[in-house]
Amino acid sequence: MNRTVISTFFVSIVLLLVLGNNVMGQVHPDELNEALISKSVNEVWGVKQKPQWTEIVVSDSTAQLIADKLRAKAEVPDTVYVGTITTGGGTQYVLPDIAPSRSEEFTYLLYFDSSKKITGIDVLDYRENYGYEIDYSYFRDQFKGKTKPKQVRFRRGIQNISGATISVRSITNSVHDLLLIINQISLP
Repeated sequence: MNRTVISTFFVSIVLLLVLGNNVMGQVHPDELNEALISKSVNEVWGVKQKPQWTEIVVSDSTAQLIADKLRAKAEVPDTVYVGTITTGGGTQYVLPDIAPSRSEEFTYLLYFDSSKKITGIDVLDYRENYGYEIDYSYFRDQFKGKTKPKQVRFRRGIQNISGATISVRSITNSVHDLLLIINQISLP
């Protein structure tokens, strides 16, 4: 094997270990590009509205209940920001998050309804040339309809994309963790 192959192998192993211990918290919506959020809301729900953001405190008892089940986050965030949009189908919710890719991080929005069923995922900002395939609709559609974290499992409930394994694993584990949190909080 040449040095490039060996170096790539070791970098991939290190990144996988880092992903397993991701310390990403929940992102504040003010940290995101408002125009990208509005564009995403329009594409997913077909409405031109800005989400109304509500800060929800995650109690210590809730954090203790789910902390050992996390796959992406190192700890349960003490606060999450849930956006609401009113559509013809009722109130819809959106939750922003950040997850790591191969050497950067990407932002995405998790969409769900009042029954906490995933209605969509949209990658807002992907910053590198590898793994961008997670924003293809055929991949994102795998998450739709899921309500339980155990349904969101890498290579089981969510299939991999060859060449985008790190990003697929990352967004799958991140969505898993958000579902854990969503299922324990009261929605606005």
